[in-house]
Amino acid sequence: MKRRATMDPHQEQPAESYKIHVKMLKTVAIDVSCTDTVDHIKTKVSAIEGIDKCLQELFFSGIHLKNDDKLADYNIMTNSSVDLFVTDGMQISVKIPSVGKTINLNVRKSNKVADVKAEIEQKVGILMNNQILMYAGRQLEDNQLLSQCDLRNEQPLHVLVSPVDKLRIFVNVRGERTVSVNVKCWYTVADVKLMIETSEGLPASTHVLMRTQSGVEVVLAEGQTLQDQSVKNNDILVLQQKVQVFVKTWEGKSLTMSLPLSNTTEEVMKKIGDRLPMKEGMYYLCYRGHILSSGDTLEKHDVQNNSTIDIRLRNSRVVEPKPKNGKDAPRNII
Repeated sequence: MKRRATMDPHQEQPAESYKIHVKMLKTVAIDVSCTDTVDHIKTKVSAIEGIDKCLQELFFSGIHLKNDDKLADYNIMTNSSVDLFVTDGMQISVKIPSVGKTINLNVRKSNKVADVKAEIEQKVGILMNNQILMYAGRQLEDNQLLSQCDLRNEQPLHVLVSPVDKLRIFVNVRGERTVSVNVKCWYTVADVKLMIETSEGLPASTHVLMRTQSGVEVVLAEGQTLQDQSVKNNDILVLQQKVQVFVKTWEGKSLTMSLPLSNTTEEVMKKIGDRLPMKEGMYYLCYRGHILSSGDTLEKHDVQNNSTIDIRLRNSRVVEPKPKNGKDAPRNII
């Protein structure tokens, strides 16, 4: 005797087909299911009406429908009406011979050529300043609108990679002012510092040039070029004064270090730890009898050039110098 097949109650049932109405200049009925995505609906509209998907924006009850969402997410039921708006979007093909790639970009005719370069930088990693965009044998300027370029779907853009040697950078001078400096990508950091010395009167030998990277200030290497250190057009660098100090240990050893005044106590301790085998947390720093507390900068304690910073073991006693009111201020470190 044949056994009767049973239906698993947890098995997903096929979605029931129904119709919705998409309003354009005319109304078109499309067969859909509640599990269809908005992108799938756009594909169907494209097949029926020949409107490219990237030009379509769908709305239901005033809500903008997102491509990856399903009709059920918006409670779009049978015989619902969805509004279609045709935008100024377009898809362009971009050939990059230098890396052997062709990519497609969804853009708007109201975008500028510079916007396309930014997309290429994000997708392929070629810096905007190194790109020359060519179309139909002519170079496109950054401030041109794509609508002015007479782009056609069958003809791709070409990207020529040509490093631009001219840069304009901004240098924050010791937190007091920001100056604009016109340089070339093959200038070294030492060259830039010399330019600032000439224009601002700040000796290159007593300053360092830094940039903020992942929230941390990094000193740029003197002998390397701006291009080697990925300095780009309109980047903001920081010029900070540095001092030469002598770091003296409790054993009488002495280190000579060149430090930016913006260095914190933690940064100085790390640099000392790179040169001396000392356990972290076992010592502290003292300058002219004052303890360099966590988070303090050398500038806060007015650390002078060719002065001495002492390394003290914890549990040692430090007596602060007399303040201006004449009272002693003993301080124990535990």
